[in-house]
Amino acid sequence: MKRSLILLACVGIAGVAFAQPPQMHPPAWGEAGWNARQRHMEMRLMQRWRMHKLTVLLKLTPGQRQQVKSIFRQQRVAKRRDMVAMHRSMRPIRREMLAVRRKMRAEQRAAHHAAIVKLAHVLSPGQMAKFKVLMSPPWMRRMGPRPMGGGMSHRAWNALPAGH
Repeated sequence: MKRSLILLACVGIAGVAFAQPPQMHPPAWGEAGWNARQRHMEMRLMQRWRMHKLTVLLKLTPGQRQQVKSIFRQQRVAKRRDMVAMHRSMRPIRREMLAVRRKMRAEQRAAHHAAIVKLAHVLSPGQMAKFKVLMSPPWMRRMGPRPMGGGMSHRAWNALPAGH
């Protein structure tokens, strides 16, 4: 009898010790488990809390409360409409920026390639081989000479003149 009571007490204590505390707050934004539905519910709660605060602090009548709700609703709709319009107006600008960025990269690659060709005419074959190794990225050095940054292909890099 005494043994069974001790065993029962130990099981009860172990259950309490290993029990997980209830989660008091929803996960923070960006954490696992936080999805669009939860964000929507959280926003609704915040809107209700704001209306409650205004009602209590300003002592709004039911008619005033409905008018304030309507004003806030119109503001949300207008904000959403403005954001959509702004994003649509930014599309051509983004496309133009992307085209300019691509053009700049192509010009940089061409200038880089031209500089390497000029160096190949100045340096000796041994110096050029060392230059290729020195200018390759550190993670590529253990595999031997590789193309330098700037998008030059292996074939183009290895086709460069060896020297004079």
